[in-house]
Amino acid sequence: MTTSAQLKNRNKANSSSAPRVRQRPALVDVANFLIATRDTGYKTTALAIAELVDNSIQAGATKIAVEVSVSNHGEHPIDLSVSDNGAGMDEATLATALAFGGSTRFDDRSSLGRYGMGLPNGALSRARRIEVYTWRDTVKLTSQLDVDDLAKNRHRTLPPVEVIPYIPSQPSSTSGTVVRLTRCDRLEHRRISTIARHLTDDLGRIYRHFLTNDLSLTVNDKTVTTIDPLMLDDTGRAAGARQFGDVLRYRLDTPDGEGCVEVLFSELPIERWHNLSATKKRQLGITNSPSISILRANREIDRGWFFMGSKRRENYDDWWRCEIAFEPALDELFGITHAKQAINPTQELIKILADDLEPIGRALNSRVRQRFELLKISTPLSNAEKQAARAEHSLPALPRDNKPPPTELQQALAAFEKSNTDDCPYQLVVTELESTAVFDTVIARNKLIVALNNRHPFYRDLYEPLAASEARNDQEIATHLALAVLAAARAEWLNTPKADQVKGHHFRQVWSDVMASFFNA
Repeated sequence: MTTSAQLKNRNKANSSSAPRVRQRPALVDVANFLIATRDTGYKTTALAIAELVDNSIQAGATKIAVEVSVSNHGEHPIDLSVSDNGAGMDEATLATALAFGGSTRFDDRSSLGRYGMGLPNGALSRARRIEVYTWRDTVKLTSQLDVDDLAKNRHRTLPPVEVIPYIPSQPSSTSGTVVRLTRCDRLEHRRISTIARHLTDDLGRIYRHFLTNDLSLTVNDKTVTTIDPLMLDDTGRAAGARQFGDVLRYRLDTPDGEGCVEVLFSELPIERWHNLSATKKRQLGITNSPSISILRANREIDRGWFFMGSKRRENYDDWWRCEIAFEPALDELFGITHAKQAINPTQELIKILADDLEPIGRALNSRVRQRFELLKISTPLSNAEKQAARAEHSLPALPRDNKPPPTELQQALAAFEKSNTDDCPYQLVVTELESTAVFDTVIARNKLIVALNNRHPFYRDLYEPLAASEARNDQEIATHLALAVLAAARAEWLNTPKADQVKGHHFRQVWSDVMASFFNA
C-alpha cells in the first residue's frame, strides 16, 4: 500500500525528470536593431536616396522627383522625399515594403534590387521616420516606420496599412509611390540648396546610363543631367574624351549563373584642357576624381582605384578613365553588400581582370606623360602660329580648300587638337612622315597645316632640344625656327601655277636631304 509520503516523493521525482519548457528569446530586439541599423554606413545622402530611386526604377517609373524641403520639426528642419509614377503597390506589398528583407524580389538578380533592404536601410540612415504613400487609380494607401515610436513602446511589428482619402503632394499619374523622410538628423549639410546641389551631381553620375535612356529625374524641380566620368557623352557638362581601345568583355561562370563584365577606357583631351585653372579642372571633375567607376546593372555603385595590380595611382592618371560594368549574377565575385555602395572583389576576380587592366593602365599613364612632354615642346609651335597670324593681313591670300587632311596627318592633328586656334590660319603639328622631308604641308579646314617630321635632324637635333629647354631664350629661338618653317611652307602656297608648286615641293625635298647630310656629317 502506497503511503501519502511515498506518493508525494514519486510526484516530486516525476516532476524533476520532466523536460522544462524554456522561454525562447526573440531573434531580434526590434528597437535596438533599428537604432543599430541606422549606422549601416551610407557614405552620402545621395547614396541613401539612390536606394529609393532604385525602387522607383524597378517599379517601372519614367519620372522620379526628389524634393529637399523645410520641415515642420524645429529640431530637424529638413525633410526629403522621393516620388514616382511607377506601378504603385497593393496592400500586401506595402505591408512588407518597410520590413527588412520584405521584398517580392528577394535574391532577384535581374535588376537593381536584390535583398529588400534598400528602402528601410537607406531611409533610416538619414531620418528617424519614414512615411510611404502609394496609389493605384482611386485606391490610396499609407504605412510608416517611426524609430522613436517603436523604441518607446517596444513594438515588435509595423503599424497596419491604412486606406486614406488623399495623398499629400500626389503626382498627377494613375499610379505611383511617394516616400517621405522626416526628422532627418543625419544629413551632411544644413542648407537645402547645398543638399540639392550634391544630390543633383551625384545622382547624375550614378544613374547616367538611365538618364540617357529617357529616365526623367529631378531634384527640387531641376532636371538632373548626365554626368559621365569618362567624358565621352557629348551631352554631359564635360565632354571631349576619346575612347581608348575596344571594349573588353569577359563571360564568367559562377554557382549563381553566368555573367558578363565589360571594361571601357577613355583618354581626356589634354591638349584642350591642360591650361584650365586648377579650380576649373576640379569643377569639371578632371582632377581629384576617381579614375575607375564600377557599375552594377548599369548603376554606379563604387569608384576609386581597382584591378590595377601593383600599379599605384599618380597625377598623370587624372587624365584617363575606366568604367567596369558587371551583371548582378557576379555579385559574389565583386563582393557586393546589401548597401550597394562598395565592392570587395575576390582574389579570383582580381587576378582575371588585373592581368589585362594593369598593362592598359600603365600604357595610358605613359601616353599621358608623353602628351604632356609633347605639349611642352609644342609651346613654341603655338607661339609661332599666333605670331604668323598677326602678319596674315599683309600677305597674299592663301587658296581656300575645305578638303579633309590626308590620312597620314589625321592622327597628328588629333593629338594637337586645340580649342583656342579655330580662327588661326596656321597649324603646326609634329608627326612621323613617310618621306625624308623636314616638313609636309596641306591646306585643309581653312588652315595651312604644316607637319614637322620628327625623324629629320632639323627637328631631332635642333628644334626639339631648344623647345624642351627650360631656358626662355632657347624657347624663343625654337619659336623663330618654327616661324622660318611656316614661312617656307606658306611660300609654296602662294598663287603660283601648279607646275611651279610642284617645283617648290621638289626643292623642299632636296633642301631637306642636303640639310640632313650636313647635320649628320
